[in-house]
Amino acid sequence: MKIVFINPPFTKYSGVEGHGGRVAPLNLGYLASYVREKKPSFKVDILDCEALALSYDQIKKYLDNFKPDVVAITMTTPAYEQVVHVADITKDLNKKTSVIVGGPHPTALSEETLTEKNIDFAIIGEGEITLLELLEYLERGETNYAQIKGLAYKDLLGKIKKNEKRELIQNLDSLPFPAKDILPINNYYLPATKRITGGVSTNMVTSRGCPFNCTFCMAKTVWGRQTRFRSIKNVVDEIEDVIKKYNVMDFTFHDEFFTANRSRVLEFCNEIKKRKINIKWFCQARCGTVDEEMLKIMKGTGCEKIGFGFESGDEGVLKLMQKSNNLAKAKESADLCKKAGIKVVGAFIIGYPGETKETVEKTIKFAKQINPDTAAFFIAIPYPGTELFRLAMEKNYIKKPINWKEFAPLSNQMPPMQIPNITPSELVALKKKAYRSFYLRPRYIIKKLSEIRKLSDLVSLIGGLNLFRRVLKTNDKN
Repeated sequence: MKIVFINPPFTKYSGVEGHGGRVAPLNLGYLASYVREKKPSFKVDILDCEALALSYDQIKKYLDNFKPDVVAITMTTPAYEQVVHVADITKDLNKKTSVIVGGPHPTALSEETLTEKNIDFAIIGEGEITLLELLEYLERGETNYAQIKGLAYKDLLGKIKKNEKRELIQNLDSLPFPAKDILPINNYYLPATKRITGGVSTNMVTSRGCPFNCTFCMAKTVWGRQTRFRSIKNVVDEIEDVIKKYNVMDFTFHDEFFTANRSRVLEFCNEIKKRKINIKWFCQARCGTVDEEMLKIMKGTGCEKIGFGFESGDEGVLKLMQKSNNLAKAKESADLCKKAGIKVVGAFIIGYPGETKETVEKTIKFAKQINPDTAAFFIAIPYPGTELFRLAMEKNYIKKPINWKEFAPLSNQMPPMQIPNITPSELVALKKKAYRSFYLRPRYIIKKLSEIRKLSDLVSLIGGLNLFRRVLKTNDKN
């Protein structure tokens, strides 16, 4: 059996180039490596259309040459249209090819997704075991899919069925490392906000899930609120494996909450020191979960940047988001990082239901007060599966008919929600004001220029300026 995993070409057709860098689709890497390990007779490939900047015609040519029995496509909400188009191409070439989708969107809206005529199956939640069972059914020609947990499908009469949920994998060490050998590793780079040396970088996860309940976050849609951890030995073994195979020295840890367990962070740093590994790395933390001693140790093992979801400069809006955070913790965490010599990457959300122009202005002011090294301002997006989506549907905030392209964090589309107090066009203007107000401060510009020490610093600054320019141009066509 021949299986190809596809990351669809979102940026080429709907996105804004460079806003998120180009990072390896770890979900597909894990699925591919798991299938290869369990079924060595299967021929497995990954087609990362984002990293390769492929057009639909090029995808069609690849599929025509590879002739897969199964096409498995990762599906985020903004890329809905692109996924459907790839499914259409697949079926046009061979009606017998099975098309499977997985990821946050089909997990949240599996039955709605299966109304697309050329999508046969939807994986719900964590995909490794469910996918393998489905592939084994397809290999044997079985059609009674009702026993496969975590699957939605069309039966022989075309009726959509949804099976019970699958239990989460408790031992993440049981999973093989992601199949980066069949990914275009040299095509990946970090966004300007996370870039460290400017060299080849890679991404990893050391855990799955987050214990918190932020209303806008998709993490619990796929993983639930249970956090599961890989062992530190397993994590550092993968780091050494990647360094040996690909000579990569920059690592981004995509855990929802890397600093969830202080003792584990210290164990990780100790293992890096013990093995004398020289890397630079970025992680995501939560305000109030870092301290001076821990940050000093992290810095000593190569942590150069930490990202925080500060989200808002208004305590009332933070409560609406169920952020379980406050402004004092945010300021303290940023200050502690700066003291340790670790750069701060701040994310802010505007346009959450309940916001006013005044609360958005408070967020802009707070961002300048915290003064992270880089700041990103996003308009609130009600992703399916989140509490925000449920609220937005209940209050009729989402524009009809729904245009999934509008659910991209940065695009040339208008925001998908029409909340009270602020119109979509006003939100776009406020977002651009936030960027201008933060980045065009003389104090900030002088600081950035003074930090240039080597060519990679200059390249990173130019990349950031280009992204800033693109952000200010978004939505102009509307």
